[in-house]
Amino acid sequence: MNRNRAGRTRRVGASAPALAAAFALALLVGTAHAHATLVFGTVRIEPDPPPPGTAFSLTLTLEDPALAPVEDAVVFVEARPMPSADAALPSPSTEAPALPPPLRAERLIEVAPAVYRAEFELPAGDAYHLLVRDQTYQWEEANASVVLPLLGSPVGELPFILPPTQVAPRSLWTWIVWLVGLPLLAGIVVTLLVLRSRPAAGRSESGA
Repeated sequence: MNRNRAGRTRRVGASAPALAAAFALALLVGTAHAHATLVFGTVRIEPDPPPPGTAFSLTLTLEDPALAPVEDAVVFVEARPMPSADAALPSPSTEAPALPPPLRAERLIEVAPAVYRAEFELPAGDAYHLLVRDQTYQWEEANASVVLPLLGSPVGELPFILPPTQVAPRSLWTWIVWLVGLPLLAGIVVTLLVLRSRPAAGRSESGA
């Protein structure tokens, strides 16, 4: 029975590095594709509409294509006057657009799962261009444009779509290090455990 137990210990120990490698690979794939999908968002303001020239609360809600909430995001909103009628707004992109300095830029705070909020105060005007910037991961950005009309009528919900982003090379190198280092560390630990278990198994067999 002792020999069977020792054999089972060696088989479990030998499989641990493979399990660790599989876990690391799953972690790599899950993290690498964290932004490899569209994100659907809506903008709301309160009060709606705000009195001209007064502060209002701006709320963003983010969901993935499966309508699951997108939590723990790092989201900024930049407000600029609407450009001239013949100027197009930036298309959804993963590159920061070349734009003049904003009138107001705020980081939104997550006040509920997938719900982000900040206080804004803008000069009285007809409409503003809001640039939503998702900068959750370093070296990545997804942005989208929203037109916020402040014409005295209720705004309601303003939809937008953030494009999928790609993992930057630095992030890939970080996860490659994890992918190689984690199985290596697991192998060392398991080897030490197996080596320590051998004398105990030898003593048990001698006693038998």
